[in-house]
Parts: sequence; C-alpha cells; structure tokens
Amino acid sequence: MNLLDELLEAIAGRNTVHLGIRTIRSAGRTSGSIEITLPTQLQVLEGLDCRMQLRDGGQPEIILQPDLTAAHRLIRDLWGKVRLGLGEIGDIGDFSPSDFTLMLFQPEHWQERPPLVYADALRVLSHREGATENLTSLIAALSIASAHRLDLVGALGLGFADALTYLATGSTSGLGADFERGMAHQVMQPEQDPRRSAQAAYMPGSPFEDQTWISLRPAARRLFEQFRKWHLDPATYTAARENWYRAFTAEINLNMSLGSLTDSVSNFLLYADGITGK
Repeated sequence: MNLLDELLEAIAGRNTVHLGIRTIRSAGRTSGSIEITLPTQLQVLEGLDCRMQLRDGGQPEIILQPDLTAAHRLIRDLWGKVRLGLGEIGDIGDFSPSDFTLMLFQPEHWQERPPLVYADALRVLSHREGATENLTSLIAALSIASAHRLDLVGALGLGFADALTYLATGSTSGLGADFERGMAHQVMQPEQDPRRSAQAAYMPGSPFEDQTWISLRPAARRLFEQFRKWHLDPATYTAARENWYRAFTAEINLNMSLGSLTDSVSNFLLYADGITGK
C-alpha cells in the first residue's frame, strides 16, 4: 500500500453496505477460472482494474479494490478550477483529501466534512457532458470545502457553495434554495431584480474550461463579499432571506390575482359576444 492509499484509508468514511448474496461459478471447464456477477449498484466500476486481496482467518474475506486513479485526478483538476474561480478572493490552497469524506456512493447524511463521491467522478469520466447532476455534486462538495477555507461555515457556507456551484454549472446542488440562486444571478447581472433572476435562464460555459472560471471571478468575489457581510452579522442574513421570500410570495400572489382578473375579463367578453351575436 503506497502513501496515498494509506492517507485515503485513514480519512475515508466507513459505511458497510450489504449488496446481496452471489454464487461463484465456473467460467468454463477448460479455463480454470471462476466468475461472479456483481450487483447493479457496482455497474459504475465497469472497465476499472481491481486489486484483489484475501483477508484470511476464521471468516475469510475477498476484497476488490478498484483503481480510482482517474477519479482522483478528475477531482484534483476540478479543485484547481474552483481555486481559479476564487482567485479574486484569495488562494484557497492545494487540494487535501482530509477536507472531505471520501466514499464510493453518496451517504444519506453527513456532518462536518462534505462527501466526495467516487461514483460521481466515474460517471463524469464515462459520460462527460451527459453527467450534469454528478458533475454538479462534485463541484458542490469542492465549493463547500473552499467556503470552509474562506471561513464561511454552517448555513452560510452551504449557501455560498450552492450559489458558487450555480454560477459554474447553471444547476442547483440542493444545498440552498431560490434565494441563493437569486443571489448568484444578481451578482452576475447586478441590475436585475434577484426575485426575477432566480427564475431566469442561466447558461454558463463548460466547468471543464479555465475560461469559464476566470469569467465568473468578479461575480464570485461579489458573492463572497455579500456572504462575508452576513457572516459578520448573521441576523442580516436571516432578515434578507425572510424579506426575499416575503416579496417573492407577494409577487406570486399578485401574478395569480392578475391572472384570475384576466380570465374573468376574457370570460365576460366571450359572454358579451354571445349576447350581441358577434
């Protein structure tokens, strides 16, 4: 086991998952080999080399350790992109596995360290542009860790990470809500009403391209400055969210009322046309 493997072994999350029971069968009378069909959950490992180990003893275990070198490389590359995008704020430093919980599959819950999911990285490597949700999940986890390094933690750290992820991908990570996405739009287009911008279409460049992250630097800086102000005075963050949702709800109700009024006028005109024979 090399130094990287030892480090990953030390910090990786432990989450034993029962994947079912399989029967080992012969691969053919003349081959001398045996084979086993792995459950569908492990389909993401297709094509990967796996190191086989026997943990012998009273209850022997056969271990398959997939080669995740390409996944590690992708994650480090994406960290470099996030680091590039935050360049006007400060240097968040090199990637460190200790900032994350490294796991094959997405856990149901996590607490301190955001999960970096190998399955997401492997799907991105296999499908590239077709794995938008997986790419968004990876960038969200990296954005949370970058927020922590910028001293934004808790709800503010998640909110900043959600908005930054939206700036980079145009997709929501589920960490925040319309308010955070509205903030992301507003820093990209300061003249626009954030309540409207939360619903507006936003199409950034490819997160794999340096230029995408360079172009969002000013917006990321404005975003951080706002969240930093809220960090220094948390009550203003709570008030800003409440005021935003209050105004947004009022706008929706107004639009619904106007829609009902329009329908009533249209029905009246149809009724009047029927009476007059027009």
